[in-house]
Amino acid sequence: MVTNLENNYELSQINYTKEERKNRRTTERIKTLENDLTLEKPLKDIKEILWTNIIDSINDIWSSIQIIFEQTELVKLAIVAI
Repeated sequence: MVTNLENNYELSQINYTKEERKNRRTTERIKTLENDLTLEKPLKDIKEILWTNIIDSINDIWSSIQIIFEQTELVKLAIVAI
């Protein structure tokens, strides 16, 4: 009878440990899914793409602005020469 109780106790400990691991994995999975639902990563990716595009546009426009300044200086020199 004692042996049978000991075996049952050991089995219950094993089952408890298995359930505890399962609960831990489930909790981790829930946290992962909650993070996915908050849209943190997609929003971060979208912001990065937008800022990259904005910076590229500014760089393109800046080169045009520099050309305009150079042309303005050339026009001033031409006026002075005339």
